[in-house]
Amino acid sequence: MRPSPGVSDSERDRFLDTLLGPGAQVRSGGPVGPGCTLVGGIGLPWLRDLDFGANWLARAASLPWPDGVVLEDLSYGAHRVMHRLEELRPGRVVLIGCMPRGADPAGTVRRWVPAEAPPPDPAEVHERLAEAVGGIIDLDHTIAVCRHWDALPPDTTIIEVEPAESHFGLGFSAPVTEAVDRVLDMVLDEVLR
Repeated sequence: MRPSPGVSDSERDRFLDTLLGPGAQVRSGGPVGPGCTLVGGIGLPWLRDLDFGANWLARAASLPWPDGVVLEDLSYGAHRVMHRLEELRPGRVVLIGCMPRGADPAGTVRRWVPAEAPPPDPAEVHERLAEAVGGIIDLDHTIAVCRHWDALPPDTTIIEVEPAESHFGLGFSAPVTEAVDRVLDMVLDEVLR
């Protein structure tokens, strides 16, 4: 089921209810404060698979989550995500998104830990920050900027999916749809460990 690009708001809402479940909202699993676990989705609105983080998160919000787990759509500029992390001061972060790496088949789910990767080059961070201020929303931008200014806690995990489609539209491609439950299992493993 895929609505055409010229859909009305009510048609779009019905489609999202089908995709995400009626009334799914991003919410907290309990009191929010320092030391919480933040599960953040990052997506590019209206770009099919690239909007995975935000749409996956909205679907997951209809499930029960333990106290201290916060689900939040972080689909905005990296500098704003950095400030949000400074406000929340989470003890653990799990970031979810779809990133075209071109090394794996579409639908491949990857888990990695930023602390195990080389730190971002300051020139790259400057370029990514300038793009974020200009409105670019991107998982890699967010990670680079937040790592550079130590906004991510050491216990940060990235779960990303290789996209198949990135053109304008709603919903996921078949390979990415098949990854939704695998991502949920991986996020639950991170949250419950």
